[in-house]
Amino acid sequence: MHDRREFLVASGQLISAVMVGRASDAEAAKDPVYSPATELLARFRERKLFPMEVLEAQIERIEALNDKVNCITYKHYDEARTAARESERRYRLGNPRPLEGITVAVKDEYQTKGWVTTKGSLLLKDAPPATEDNAVIDMLRQAGAVFHVQTTAPEFGSWMTTVSLLWGVTRNPWNLAYSPGGSSGGSGAALAAGFTTLALGSDLGGSIRIPASLCGLYGFKPPFGRVPTSEIPYLSNGPMARTFDDLNLVTRAMVGPHPLVHSSLRPRLEFPGEYAPVEGWKVAYDPAPGLSQLDTSVRSAMEGALERVKALGVMVEPVDLGFKSADLNAYLAGVFSTSIGELLTTAAKYPDEISPYLRFLLDRVQGKTGPGGVAVTEVLLGDYHRRAQQQLFARGFQALVMPTVATPFVPAEHGLKPAEDTVTIDAKPVTGLTFALTWVWNLLGRYPVVSAPVGIGPNGVPIGMQIVANTFDDLTAYRLAAAFARAAPPLFTGSMFPDFREDASAVGSRAIK
Repeated sequence: MHDRREFLVASGQLISAVMVGRASDAEAAKDPVYSPATELLARFRERKLFPMEVLEAQIERIEALNDKVNCITYKHYDEARTAARESERRYRLGNPRPLEGITVAVKDEYQTKGWVTTKGSLLLKDAPPATEDNAVIDMLRQAGAVFHVQTTAPEFGSWMTTVSLLWGVTRNPWNLAYSPGGSSGGSGAALAAGFTTLALGSDLGGSIRIPASLCGLYGFKPPFGRVPTSEIPYLSNGPMARTFDDLNLVTRAMVGPHPLVHSSLRPRLEFPGEYAPVEGWKVAYDPAPGLSQLDTSVRSAMEGALERVKALGVMVEPVDLGFKSADLNAYLAGVFSTSIGELLTTAAKYPDEISPYLRFLLDRVQGKTGPGGVAVTEVLLGDYHRRAQQQLFARGFQALVMPTVATPFVPAEHGLKPAEDTVTIDAKPVTGLTFALTWVWNLLGRYPVVSAPVGIGPNGVPIGMQIVANTFDDLTAYRLAAAFARAAPPLFTGSMFPDFREDASAVGSRAIK
């Protein structure tokens, strides 16, 4: 077993991350709430454990701890129990499906038959239940997944933390004073808290990768069309998991064409169960200095991660692709020129009922959307794409690695006062959203990106790394992520679990509960 000290690299401090309510590591190992899906499937097939046992254990944990985390919107326990009983019947008959009996938390953004989808907005709290599943829900349901909860998101997925007037503040199980990120922060927190085995997110500016980083998870922003999502080229639904093997497992069930989504790619890409070594590869590292300064804890965690990559027989070379934080405005102009902009402009007619950050963003892009906004974004996209091609893939690099976020010090309430809210980088307050080093790869939506955990900050909050491969070359990103996962000390084993501490030393007063 890896020494957990190897993982706690930030600022020379060692963080005690012990599990709440567990008597010992041996007891934790038997607890199904944190067991990987790959393990659970084997135990289900051997009839040593049953889907209903896992579901009930996770329900018990949700009821005991969600008041602290606040990552669940709606609970669907009876429906989930029915699905779990059907899974047990299939195991008895010997015909289980690929995800048979595995719980999947659903971001409250996915249309699911019979459920209300609020997208974190007061404006949708009384929306009628959906009459059909969206494409991903349909695919996972056919694969045997058990849907038991919906998870929180900021209003219309429009912020990089998870707070809303409708659902309040979602907190990080690793340290309740800090954010699990956004916009898929509820799914990230649910995984970290042991409320679910797998979870669904969506990514428009880092919304899977930011929570993956801050919650110690693996997350995947697929290239546009790989997972059937929408016709918005910057957006993709995707999976989140506590282990790489679980991420790979659920990805295999989510990719491929679907009749509901025109942009979904065919033929279906086959993700293998095992990946070859990466010895002899050439990988670039960009700390993205033009996007943000890095907190010391992130720099230290990345240095450790790069050493592990090199130990795999990989040559790592620094690069600077020249990405600039000021270009975020051009990206937002393009995003708000899609149907997303129409939705949010409609929401703006109700200023007293929308979250502060949504008003803030709408003001920021006022007069910059429409055909002119699209043109500005397309010019930026072309420039950034040329940089990636000329400086990376034309030079023989198989992949790029870079930090996911610039700091783990993101207060849980960030977004309630968006013009004033700060994160902390090397003990200094920094305003704005530049701490997220992710939006570039939504602008460049055809590039696949995996976020992998690489360390834990001095506040007990994890730190992640992005792995980027060439356009539509998902398997290269997964191959490097698989190799890294085999070499890195794992979270959610031994004593490496969230302990639901609350250290509010870097957090201001709470505006909503």
